[in-house]
Amino acid sequence: MLKKVLLAVGLIAIPSIAPAQQQPQQQPQQQPQQQLCQLECTTEKSERVTRSCHALNASDCANLGRAESGVGRTCRGYITSNCVQGR
Repeated sequence: MLKKVLLAVGLIAIPSIAPAQQQPQQQPQQQPQQQLCQLECTTEKSERVTRSCHALNASDCANLGRAESGVGRTCRGYITSNCVQGR
């Protein structure tokens, strides 16, 4: 009877010896960079006049460049994550 008890105790202890399952490590999620509309306008002499940033999508950004262009000034809008203000 004593042998049966030791055998039973030994079998119960075996699963606790098994290696623990490793939990998958979660990678930190990167925040997407904010995309902004960079508007650049130049004069007829190709001097850079102004730079400005706007929170617009690509289509509206291109339309803004066309709308801001006029006599003696050409503007273009493009999407960037590194927008620069001023001259």
